[in-house]
This record gives sequence, structure tokens and C-alpha cells, in this order.
Amino acid sequence: MRTSWLRLSWVLLLSACATTPSSPPGETVDPLHQVKQVRVAPEVELEVLDYGGKGPALVFLPGLGSTAHVFDVLAPEFTATHHVYAFTRRGFGASSWPATGYDSATLGHDVLAAMEGLGLAKATLAGHSLAGDELNWMGLNHPERVEGLIFLDATDNKGEIAAFLKPGPLPPLPFTVLDGQPSREAVTALLARDLGGPFPPHEIDQAYEFDAATGAYLRYHRQPEATEQAIRGSAIPDYAKIQCPVLAISDEQAFAGWVEFLSQSESVPADLRERARAFLPELRQHEAAQDALLRSLPNWKVVTLPGAGHYLWLTRQAEVVSAMRAFL
Repeated sequence: MRTSWLRLSWVLLLSACATTPSSPPGETVDPLHQVKQVRVAPEVELEVLDYGGKGPALVFLPGLGSTAHVFDVLAPEFTATHHVYAFTRRGFGASSWPATGYDSATLGHDVLAAMEGLGLAKATLAGHSLAGDELNWMGLNHPERVEGLIFLDATDNKGEIAAFLKPGPLPPLPFTVLDGQPSREAVTALLARDLGGPFPPHEIDQAYEFDAATGAYLRYHRQPEATEQAIRGSAIPDYAKIQCPVLAISDEQAFAGWVEFLSQSESVPADLRERARAFLPELRQHEAAQDALLRSLPNWKVVTLPGAGHYLWLTRQAEVVSAMRAFL
């Protein structure tokens, strides 16, 4: 979850009033979606949200730190034309928390296995942030299972960043700092301030832990090593080899903004600041070259929403939905 560089004011209203019906064993039902557990490896199950709908499959994949519930305000927009699902990655939320398996290839295979478990022969995959790695893996290794790919601010070369970070411990990541927040409401407000709009209530419930007695924020609800392993396990993408139709929506704020912060922050070690300063011009050059490449590929449609922030559908939902509908 990357903190938005521009903090925008925006409000989402999400209300759901319905009686929860009975559900088959292994499933729960709420007004938004069915919740299932699908086995993807020995002793590893993914939480799958089934939003319903009719038509070809559309599967949403969250970014690092988020769960499938982060799409509760976006996924229902497509149930008129698609059967819509969202998967929570291993190590996060209600999915299994194994000690290993957070590299791009294993996470990509989890997506394939979840599709198998749901009986989906093909699907359009829409992924945010880190999920770009899983989209890239699926597009390269199992193109026969992919109708199309939708990158939601997800084409950053995370493999290059992983190589940059390899020599030492992880520096401060561009996540909102939640330590010390006294309540769920305070966490919701702080995230809304930093990301441009509030997370859906189910996402707050699933992605964070709060003290049962005081209500204060405790920690992220995830396997403790999952974030670092996923960052360090990112592969170098090869977008030019993807043959299916692709839509990429971005806010024009790539990893260079974070590396620039590291190059100037007194809170990071001096040697890392120097490495960041040396790396920054090269990274900016690579990002510009990649953008030009993606725009030149005939099967790619690239849409930019300047100032939208990392969680594009929170700040510019109508534009994101319009671009996705046109693509689909």
C-alpha cells in the first residue's frame, strides 16, 4: 500500500442492509458477496469473494497489504456483465499464513490454482500494485487461461526495486503509519486522508487488528514476514511478451517518488540515502522507457489519471469504471 503523494478529499458511501441467508459448509454469505476458502497448495487456502453476476469471469487481485475486500466498492460495478470474484493473497487476512511462498511465481500459481478450484477455464484478471507481478506471471505462463489483464497502478518494475533493496534491511516503506491510533474510526480516517477516500468497512475488519478491550490499533492482520518476502521475491516483468489484451491505468507516480524520499530522509541510514541518490536518475530513465514501451505495444491500452493516487478507484472511481467497461 503506497501512500498517495496527493491527498484528496473524497467520500464514499457504502451501506448494505439485508438478512444473511444460510450458506453451504465452507461458505459464508453477506449482502455483498459469498466468502469461500479455496485450496491452492498443501495446507494453503485463499479467501475468495464471490460477488455474483452473469457472464465471463472477472477476478480482482489486491495489492500488498490489502485483502480482497478492498474491492468492495469497485467489484459490484461489473456484475451486470461479468461473474466477479476477488482473491486474498496468501499470508493476508482470512487466507492461510504459510511461512514461505511469497515470490512472484508462487503467488501467480496460487491465482491459477484458485481459478482451477472455482472451475474457471478463463478469466480477465484485474490486479492492483503488487498483483501486477501475478498478472505478468499468468500472462506469460498461462496465456490460455487469460481473457485480458487490467493493471491498476500495477506496472511498476518491482523486480528492479527488489534488486535495489537487496543489500540491506528494508527501509521505511510508503505505508501510512498507524501505530498509536486509538480506534478503528481513527484508522479509517487516517487511511482516508492519505489514500483519498475511506477503505470499505470489510477491508478495515480483515486487514487490521484492534485491541478487544480498548479498541486501539494493534497491527496489520497478516503473516509477519509476508510483506518483506513479497517485496524481495518480486520478479523482473517482461510486459512485451504478453500477448492478450491489456489495460493499464496509473496515476503517473511510480517508484521514483519513494526512492526520492529515501534519498532525502534523515530517518534512513546515510549509506542508503547515497545509494538512493545514485539510483534515482537510472530509475527515472527506466520508468520513462517502460512507459514509452507500453504505449507502443499494440495490445496495450494505457490510461493515466494524474493526481489520482495509488488507490485509483477511491479517488477517481467513475473514470476507472468507465475505462474498465470500455476495455471489457
